[in-house]
Amino acid sequence: MNQSLDSLLEAFSSIQLLLNRDNAAHFIVARPTLSELKQQSLPEHLRTSVKKRQGPRIRVRRSRTSELQQILIARWPADHLNETSLPSIACVIRGAADLRINDYVLHCRQGDIVFYPVGLAAADGSQSHFEGDPTERHCTLLWIYPGQMNGEGLICYLCHSDERKHSTENHLWFRNPLLAELLQNINQEEIEFGSPAILFHLFSLILLVLQREARSDNALAAPYALHLEYSPQSGQSPIQRACAYIDSHLDSNLTIDIVAKHIGYSPAVFTKRFKRETGRTFNEYCTACRLKRAVILLNSTELKIITISHMIGLTDCQFRLLANKHWGCTPGEFRLKSKSKSLFKS
Repeated sequence: MNQSLDSLLEAFSSIQLLLNRDNAAHFIVARPTLSELKQQSLPEHLRTSVKKRQGPRIRVRRSRTSELQQILIARWPADHLNETSLPSIACVIRGAADLRINDYVLHCRQGDIVFYPVGLAAADGSQSHFEGDPTERHCTLLWIYPGQMNGEGLICYLCHSDERKHSTENHLWFRNPLLAELLQNINQEEIEFGSPAILFHLFSLILLVLQREARSDNALAAPYALHLEYSPQSGQSPIQRACAYIDSHLDSNLTIDIVAKHIGYSPAVFTKRFKRETGRTFNEYCTACRLKRAVILLNSTELKIITISHMIGLTDCQFRLLANKHWGCTPGEFRLKSKSKSLFKS
């Protein structure tokens, strides 16, 4: 298991431990206003405070070539807040955190789980999660949100606040459709019934599936990050986004038409610009990515060859032919040689 997955699995386990202990974890649903928030049953320790937005609210212009811009609705640059079209969940793993939501702040502690319905303004990731004097304050949060607008799994990452410093790590995409369905059920249940017990159990199921996926090493690099400070100038070029899309979809049927459509190019224009910017044809680039992923899976897991074949979008026969062409041996032989080299070095 790689280090990123290991850190997330540790976070999942920490929350699971708190869920299993009586009164150690609390599920809180964020509301548009503080008065609406207080209509639900809140944990006794939870404090709130008013913090009005200074504004102005800037509506984000949508772009077909940027998934992040597609889900951003508006920004409050002066308040370091973003409003998005996706729900999300924040879990306080360590320490105490102050979570800004619209015009108020939730003062949370370890074990608090906050569900953000669609349309609420949340921190943009540019500042630490502390109000007032942050001296000697530290906290770690686990964030969970949909993997794509079409509901393909969930993205998870950790963020750390150390006094005034804020950093993020391990943006990983777990592409299990069940995860997206469970999060959607939380959203729907909250809208229609708002039953705390059911919401709590649905989140527990999400956590169990995430732990299983992490232990199975079933994660990819996330195609975008939801709670990072947005800058129109900091976005990737269309071809860079195409490369990120390819890397995130190696297990699917990748064609020039599909990837070109994803970034808003015609197949002809895409083919020319892709070769010019990457120095490789589309097929050459896909092959290189698949072989690179295969090397990682062969060296770091005990997965069957046929399973790895499917994870890089090939049949068992195609993978063997490709391995023989580029490595001069079968995938199984490559794995044995790699292990022999590791033993020799040790």
